Amino acid sequence: MGMKELREVPLNAGRPNRDPSPAALVERTGRGLLRLAGKDPVGMLNAVLTNSVPPGADPGAYALLLNPKGRVQADLRVLKSGEDVLVDTEPEGADAAREILGRYAPFSRVKLEDLSESWSVLGLYGPGAGDLLGGLTLSEHQTAEVEIGGEKLLAAGVAAPVPGYDLFGPAKAVARARECLTELGATPSNLDAYETARVEAGIPRFGSDLTPENFPGEAGILDRAVDFGKGCYPGQETVARMRYRGHPNRTLYRISSSGGPLAPNTPIFQGDKNVGTVTSVAPSPVGGASLALCYLSRNTDPDAPIVAAGSELHVLGEVS
Repeated sequence: MGMKELREVPLNAGRPNRDPSPAALVERTGRGLLRLAGKDPVGMLNAVLTNSVPPGADPGAYALLLNPKGRVQADLRVLKSGEDVLVDTEPEGADAAREILGRYAPFSRVKLEDLSESWSVLGLYGPGAGDLLGGLTLSEHQTAEVEIGGEKLLAAGVAAPVPGYDLFGPAKAVARARECLTELGATPSNLDAYETARVEAGIPRFGSDLTPENFPGEAGILDRAVDFGKGCYPGQETVARMRYRGHPNRTLYRISSSGGPLAPNTPIFQGDKNVGTVTSVAPSPVGGASLALCYLSRNTDPDAPIVAAGSELHVLGEVS
C-alpha cells in the first residue's frame, strides 16, 4: 500500500466494538518531531546518520547522530511522509537533533520545520491494533496515511517493545483519533506500562540507557542502528574501530531483582568492586521480580554474584 492511499477507520455508527481484539493506547508525550522537506532530505540524512535511509517510498530507519568522537548525541526514527521526511526523537535528544540537522540543512537545500509543540504521537499497540485501523498492515518504519474520525494522520509500523502503530499529526487531530479509537474498543494505557514492556524487551532509551557519554557499541544497538557498508558520517571511524578491533569497556545488560525495587543510577558491586550502574527500571514488576537495564564493565563475571542496594541481581543477558 502506498503512503498516499488513505484508509478511513469506521466508527460503527458511533457504537463501541463490544468484542475487540486487544489493543492499547499510549500517549507518547514530549516527542521531538522535525519535518524535512526540499531537494533531497534523505540524501542529507544519509550524510550524517549511522544508518542508511532507503530512497523513495521504502520504509524509513532507526539511526543515531554522533559527534566526531563517536559518542551518541541522539537516536531517532526516520519516517517517510509523501515527499517529506519526519524525524522522531526522544525528548532528551530533540535539541541535539534540531541543532545538528539544522546545521546541515541549508547546505543541502532542505527546509527543517520543528513540529514538536504542535504535533502529538499516539501509540496503538497489541494484536488488535491493525483491525482498529481498517486492517492496516505495516512493517517497522513503514508508513501510510489513515483517517480516523475525519482526521488525517500518519501511521508508522512499530515492531517493539509491543507490535503496533504510532500515529502522528496535529495535536487536536490526534486527540480526536484517541477518542474514536477508545469508542472502537482500544484500552487507554500509560507510559508506565509502556516503560515496563520496553525494559522487559531490553530496548535502550536515549536519556537513560543512551546518553552523550555512550558509544553505540556499548548499548547493543549496532545491528539495527548502524550500516557498516555506507559512506562516511561523523564518528564513523570510532564506531568501526570498536567493532572490528576491540571491545567496549562496558555493555548494557538486562537484569532482575527479587529483593525489592531498584532505582536508576544505583551502583552495582561484585565483591567490593564497583562494576556497573543501573540505568532504567521497569515501573511494574514482571513475574514477581523487578526488571532493569544496567551497564556492567567488561571485567565483570556475569556468572558470579552482583549486588545493588543490598539486593542480589540476576543477569538475564546482554541487550541485543
